[in-house]
Amino acid sequence: MKYLLGILAFCIFACTADYDTFGTSDYRVLNDLSFREQVSAPAVYSSEHRLEFDLQEIPDSLETWDSLTIDDIDVSHFATMHLVESRFSEFPQDSLELDSLADSVAYAEKPLREGEKIRLPAGHVIYMLVVSESKKKSIWKLEFRVPEKVSSSSDEESSSSESVSSSSEKNSGEISSSSFVGKSSASEKSSSSKISENSSSSEATPNSSSAEVLSSSSAEPLDESAPQILSLSIAGKKAEIDLERFAIHVDSLEFRTDLSKLKLSELTLSEGAMANVKVGESYDFGYGVAVTVTGKNGKTTTYQVKAGYQIPGSNFNIWKNSDVVPDTLWNNANTILTTTEKYTSGSMIGAKITTGKVVGKVASGSLYTADFNPKEVATLAMADASKWPDGNELLDFGKPFGARPEMMEVKFSYTGKGDSCEMYILLENRTGNKNINRKASDVNKLIASAWYRSTTADNSGRVNPDVVSISPADKNGMRTLLLKLHYGVPLSGSAIEKTAIFRTTLQSKESVAINNSLVQGTGEEPVTHVRIVFASSADGNHYKGVKDATLIIDSVRLIY
Repeated sequence: MKYLLGILAFCIFACTADYDTFGTSDYRVLNDLSFREQVSAPAVYSSEHRLEFDLQEIPDSLETWDSLTIDDIDVSHFATMHLVESRFSEFPQDSLELDSLADSVAYAEKPLREGEKIRLPAGHVIYMLVVSESKKKSIWKLEFRVPEKVSSSSDEESSSSESVSSSSEKNSGEISSSSFVGKSSASEKSSSSKISENSSSSEATPNSSSAEVLSSSSAEPLDESAPQILSLSIAGKKAEIDLERFAIHVDSLEFRTDLSKLKLSELTLSEGAMANVKVGESYDFGYGVAVTVTGKNGKTTTYQVKAGYQIPGSNFNIWKNSDVVPDTLWNNANTILTTTEKYTSGSMIGAKITTGKVVGKVASGSLYTADFNPKEVATLAMADASKWPDGNELLDFGKPFGARPEMMEVKFSYTGKGDSCEMYILLENRTGNKNINRKASDVNKLIASAWYRSTTADNSGRVNPDVVSISPADKNGMRTLLLKLHYGVPLSGSAIEKTAIFRTTLQSKESVAINNSLVQGTGEEPVTHVRIVFASSADGNHYKGVKDATLIIDSVRLIY
């Protein structure tokens, strides 16, 4: 049907729409905060604006923990986090007093970033401000429990068991934080220690000194004496062990497998170690399970264990004419102008996505998990930009999906000729299924996102905070892009900020226009749909782009 629909090749749809006029946001919520040196998820007392962290054993190279490396910061969209520079003797618990204090303290102008080091004062207390886009502030107190220094290797076993905090045992069922170095490295930990209400309380500790930002450094390797998971299998599939981010993942289960009840089929530990999971038992590996391994010496190591699957056809090796197989999942907007087609280079097979021009209109090449023109709008009607100012409203984005990947890896090349390409993944929670059948009462929530937009293939010229790494070009000119999915509110500076994803009103007045908009979710909701988009012109849905801008995609891989 789609080959009969069109003179204009509405691959014009690169799936973005810039907006420029919104009011400033007052939101200043702290969702998550973790440090590379912590043992497990922090104890959170939201009503008191206080977090308690247990730190790892002090390494032999240090006398004490005098600095900490920020692992993950999750605050409200457009908000930033800053170190408090003022000193004060008392931290209130009343909400009005907390607001008053937040407004009165001085703070560092430079926002904190993942991968930065901050100095830990002698009193082991740090204060931070979450500052909204409108400059409203929320103050938080961070308390750190530091274990005693082990004096010698001969008494290491007894000392560690006495001095190390027992928070690992208390939180063995929670997902722990791991290291995230930032864009300069692929090392990262995925943390689901989201901030939640907790009525527990403790006494406030006077501030001993202000914190200080230090230079970034890479994650320390796993201590050889720490207990380890040597191998693990889920549902008969052998897992990959990533010691850089303390993650164990199975990525190749059957598409749309129920991930909530998967059997742990094999587990091999280092000598004498024990784990908080059992072979033969079933667990929710979709959300992820924190598996804590305890050694004979009392040391513990916690891994995040997850499972998931790939989207069929995501190696783009099988084609039927100019459609990726299965075309029930992958689609494009080819009509009489073919802007997406099979591409071969040596043994490599992929998708060539090119911006074209027809009847004076720009037509961006595109490939996506969507249905093109399911309402069967007539060709001449589609050609009328006054009726369809945003071509995305002719598409039904998203396909049923139930997994929770941590990263998306894309092998690609791009020659933009001054244009910008677009590559992104969104995870959604929907009350309905297809957007063409969307009711007024249906709600589509954004669960997670990772977005790449650039004029180049090496990520130069624009900040893309969701990028973990981009490799040098291989012999075929292909690079490997690694994007980190961020659950909950997107990272500040992500290209999603300049799109119409959250726009609540349709641009077209046509009754068949499709509403693909989302509202912000918490990130904890079940995933029901996935939206993956590749476009050779990022603003193609507004008929803007550069002819012959070319994006080549070799493969897409989801990493859990």
